[in-house]
Amino acid sequence: MELEKIGCFKEYGELILEKITSVPQNPSQQEDWVPTSLDECILRLRESAEKTVGLATSPVKIGVMGEFSSGKTLLLGSLIGYGDALPISENPTTGNVTAIHIIPQAGFATTQVGNFTVEYLTREGVNECLRFMLGEANRRTIAAGLPPIPTATLNSGNEILRWCQETWNSSNNLELRYLVRELVVFLRAYASYEVLCGKRYPIDAVTAKDGLQLAEQPMAIQTLRFEDLPPAHIRLPSPPQTLPTKLLQNSFPLIRRIDIEVRISQEIWDVTGADRFILLDFPGLGAANSGARDTFLSLRELAEVQTILVLLNGKSPGSDRAHKIFTMMQQQRPGQDLKDLILVGVGRFDQLPLESEGGERELDSLIDDSRTPQLTAEAVLRKLKVLQTTIDGASAFTINQDRIVLLSPLLGLAELAKRSSSVKAGSPEFLANLDYPEYLERSKRLQQKWRKLSDRLLESDPRHGLGRKLGYFAQDGGIAKLRELIQNHVATHGLKQLYEDTRRAAENLKLQQENLKAIIAEIHAQGIPTGDSEALIDLRNAIESLDKTYRHFQKDIGKQPLKDRRGTVVSDVVKDELTFRVISWNQWTLLFNKINNGTITLTESKGAAGKLFDRGSRTNSSIPTKSDDFYPAFAKTVKEVEEFARDRIQQAVVDLLSRLSHQIAPERDQLLAILTPEMEQEIEAKFGPEEADLFYQLLLGCDPNKWQDVILEEINQQDKSLIPEIMFPLARQDEKHNIGQIFDWSPEKNIGLTRTANHQLFILRLRDEITASASLHLVQYVSEVNQQVNGELEGILDQIIPTLQNLSKKDALLRFIAASDTQSGGRVPPWLQNLTEIANISDSLTANQ
Repeated sequence: MELEKIGCFKEYGELILEKITSVPQNPSQQEDWVPTSLDECILRLRESAEKTVGLATSPVKIGVMGEFSSGKTLLLGSLIGYGDALPISENPTTGNVTAIHIIPQAGFATTQVGNFTVEYLTREGVNECLRFMLGEANRRTIAAGLPPIPTATLNSGNEILRWCQETWNSSNNLELRYLVRELVVFLRAYASYEVLCGKRYPIDAVTAKDGLQLAEQPMAIQTLRFEDLPPAHIRLPSPPQTLPTKLLQNSFPLIRRIDIEVRISQEIWDVTGADRFILLDFPGLGAANSGARDTFLSLRELAEVQTILVLLNGKSPGSDRAHKIFTMMQQQRPGQDLKDLILVGVGRFDQLPLESEGGERELDSLIDDSRTPQLTAEAVLRKLKVLQTTIDGASAFTINQDRIVLLSPLLGLAELAKRSSSVKAGSPEFLANLDYPEYLERSKRLQQKWRKLSDRLLESDPRHGLGRKLGYFAQDGGIAKLRELIQNHVATHGLKQLYEDTRRAAENLKLQQENLKAIIAEIHAQGIPTGDSEALIDLRNAIESLDKTYRHFQKDIGKQPLKDRRGTVVSDVVKDELTFRVISWNQWTLLFNKINNGTITLTESKGAAGKLFDRGSRTNSSIPTKSDDFYPAFAKTVKEVEEFARDRIQQAVVDLLSRLSHQIAPERDQLLAILTPEMEQEIEAKFGPEEADLFYQLLLGCDPNKWQDVILEEINQQDKSLIPEIMFPLARQDEKHNIGQIFDWSPEKNIGLTRTANHQLFILRLRDEITASASLHLVQYVSEVNQQVNGELEGILDQIIPTLQNLSKKDALLRFIAASDTQSGGRVPPWLQNLTEIANISDSLTANQ
């Protein structure tokens, strides 16, 4: 249901975008009576329609957010089955939003990462980011005891840089200096690489790995001089064709998003329906010097995310940094309950600090049934306070306890590495660490203990979810369960949320239309005519509707083969007819009647039968004994079925055009009531040959029934008859061969020898071979004619559709055709009439939403 509604919103937005192309961007600059507010209204209307279509055509987005050092990058690598697949820096000041597009690959194979695309911020995006950074800078400036930023006087990059230098020299405040340094680097990057704004560049994996791993900046920022901050680079005069590593590093602050294609074996993650979601990896937030730019990019993308995976750090449970992230997300989407969108993962659960609980001793006591015979989940949480804190911290983010998963990406990758030596779970360097002695010893030891505790809880307290959570962790670090949760959430909640996001965008689009209506009403109130004559409006609407129907019809050409009136594909009808005719041959009846115990034995005709039917030979020659005996029947059948196919194709073409004619019947009848052949000479005399040609094509184009004769004539002229000699599958006697194929029962073959072959099976195979050969050629024949029909239809529509679009721009010609060459009052420009139609589109498309 949601998909259907999203499709309606898509059509709604596309229709507005289609119509708005005929409207000038700034009408107020063309006519002095047009208010400037109309220009801004058209801009907002176009942006709202683009956003509606963008959301309606977008897959469900799953945003992965977490505090810095929570193991988010490693978790994503574990999800896709390759530990160090993503080229994401551990430097908290250089985060990027990374979109992971999952593509299934066959077989059990190593995950393949490739097709990186770098997308830069647009100039408007840079300005928005700069405003956000200045707002954060103002907050930190006041917190440091300095005067607020004089934003009214900071109108250029140089002015902001001067303020940065003054502030740097006025305060050693750590947080303020981090942000000032970030502002300087951002502004200098923009000054050098402005030409990259809005551009997209494909890069290879090596460039991505090297270019997205930046050197860490000095942490001793309080002792740095302003002059020691990174300088500006040489200004790039024009966009390059490719993006080398050094340029990628230098222009890093301007990157909006990285898109990566990842091919995953279904044995690792069965991503059935993966085209319906992508993973968005957000920069790790919450570090001491986490960038304001990173936060801006995260919040911007977060506005269009339908599912959020929040990753907490199990190594430090109870941290308030995650709650700060949640508050930030909630502020970005006011009025919406984010908890319904959130899945929660507790990363690094294998590093849970059990030391405060007496080490592993308390856990050992819980899994020992002799020491704790009556075990409940409440008792476990009461004994292990750090586990209680972890679960409570995760529960604060979601309304459903089943959406909480305890995770260890390393254990998940180790489990994958055990499954096959040929499937690699990471690079050689990564796997060397994974296999290093004692590297995972403690994690695996705790994994086994959590497994035992899970088994006990599932037996003694199965209703509580803690036992299941620990069990999922014990299996493979919880990775399989997280994959399952992601796909289920996409299916049950993500798609619903995408619909809600698209609906809100469509409602905003409708609001912009209401604003447009108000401005148009204001224009008419000033004395501009309210519109054209009814006849002209009807003519325009008929041409527009005809154009839309033909474009939809053209788009579908070739998607379906020709069908008969019952809806059966013509090639299938021809195959059935051929099979029926071949099976009906008299030769098969004669042969099958001669079969005795699976073999055929031809004997001399004796007695009255021999005298009555003797034609001068010792055997009954009417029974086929060689391949040439079948050829006359084969050639006759091929020609008959060829005629049958030709007749069915022609009837299918007639039916197809008849259906199209019925589909456009209202427009056709309306136009044919107005158009007459005599008008062509009048139009040529008044407007010229170009307009006369447009009229002539409109007259022919509005009635598809007139196309069938010329289409069928073209098909018949180019028709190539089938040649039975070529199609016949059996060897025949010809100038190169003295004899054709002689069958086993023929008296000429193996006279006096005992025959043991199964002649009945041979005959059946022979009949199938003859049928299959003829069927192959006849189906190919139907397919070629079908393609020719499609080509002829394409050619006709390629003439008609541009004609209809050009006609819509010929205002004077349309007025003449509609007998509305003059009208009272001032003339209404066509673009204003188009705007009136645009303002009313929502009434018919969104009334039932």
